[in-house]
Amino acid sequence: MLVRECLRKSPVTVPPQCTLQEAAELMADQGVGCVLVVRGDELVGIVTDRDITIRATAAGRPHRTPVSEVMTEDPVTIQGSADVYEAFQVIKGAGIRRLPVLEDGDLGGILTSDDLLVALVLELGAVASPVAQEILNPQPSSR
Repeated sequence: MLVRECLRKSPVTVPPQCTLQEAAELMADQGVGCVLVVRGDELVGIVTDRDITIRATAAGRPHRTPVSEVMTEDPVTIQGSADVYEAFQVIKGAGIRRLPVLEDGDLGGILTSDDLLVALVLELGAVASPVAQEILNPQPSSR
């Protein structure tokens, strides 16, 4: 299964000068846990709900602080054509929960650890289903 097959939403983007308040409101409106920070067509960072909580609110930053001050710069990315098992290795190796997906240099979406888990469970289910059916409903041998 390819990474692009696991994407459920379009990426939500903001410019670097977007305020923390605006970013948080956008996350709430869109039902997402992060926004990608872009300058023109270039991905320059990612801001998560956790970044806003830990790097901004807990640090006493005002809500009008630009996201560029708390974002993770140059986030780890993956191509949409990559295999989900490669994505799992990237997420695990980088210790992240959200992975921006690129399609030929353009933003394709965000792969979350939850998206990856659902995809892997569905794949496992597809493989295990015939085995489970045989165990639950054994066919008499035709000897």
